[in-house]
Amino acid sequence: MQEQSYTRLRRDPSRSSVPGSLPVLFFGDLFTAQAVTVGLNPSDREFLNAQKHELEGEARRFETLASLNAQDRSTLTDKQCALAVQTMRTYFQPGKPVYSWFRPLDRVMESMGFRYQVGAAAHLDLAQEATDPTWSALAKASPSEFAALRAQDLPFLQWQLAITPLALIVCNGRTVFDTVRALIGGQVLATGQMEKLTWYIGSASIAGRITGLAGWNLPLARPTGLDAKGQTELGHILAAELRKANVW
Repeated sequence: MQEQSYTRLRRDPSRSSVPGSLPVLFFGDLFTAQAVTVGLNPSDREFLNAQKHELEGEARRFETLASLNAQDRSTLTDKQCALAVQTMRTYFQPGKPVYSWFRPLDRVMESMGFRYQVGAAAHLDLAQEATDPTWSALAKASPSEFAALRAQDLPFLQWQLAITPLALIVCNGRTVFDTVRALIGGQVLATGQMEKLTWYIGSASIAGRITGLAGWNLPLARPTGLDAKGQTELGHILAAELRKANVW
C-alpha cells in the first residue's frame, strides 16, 4: 500500500490542480475504516481560503509542497510522503478544521453505525486532485483535461476499494454511484425516495468479499429537501434496507 500511495503522491499535477497541492489519497483513517464514503474530488477549499491563499497554521488541512519544503512532487522523499499520508489519516480527529461539506455525510454515516472521528469511516474520491476551477466547471471549460484526469485517477480508487476490507461503500451523488458501481461490478437491489432524493442500495463482490453499496442521486451539499434530521433518517433507512437484503 505504501509504494502505490507514494507513487500517486509523486505523479505530476494536472494543469488545473490547485498550485502547490498534493493529491488527497483519502480523508480520515483508511487503514482502520470499515466503511467509506465516495465523492467526486477534493474541494479547492481543502487547500485555499476564500481569497485563494494557501491555508496555513491551525487552518491547514493537508500537507502541501510549501509545508513539506519540497520543490515539486517528483522530488518528495519517503519521509515527506509519510508525513503527508499521516496528515490525511488524522483529518477527522477532534480539533481538526474539517470542511463543513462533510457534516451531512457524517450524519448519514453515524446513523449507520460508522463515525469518521473514531476511524470507522473514511472518505475517497473519484479523482484525488483538488482543482481550480471546480470539478463541474472544469468539465465545461476543458472537457479533454477533465476526461484525462478522471481516467488517470479512477484506477487508483479501484485499487483502494480492492485492498481495503470494507463492509460498506456509500456514494454521494448519482455520478459517483454509477461510476463506483461500474468499477466494482455492483448490482442495485432496492431504491426509494425521500424528498428530492432517490436512494439506492446494492452489493458487490470485491476480492472475494461481499460489500454493501449505497448511494443517492443528489450530492448532499445541494438542496435535497433533507435537513439534519432527514439526513440522519436517510442513514437509518439505508441500514435497514441493506439488512433486509442480507447484504450487511
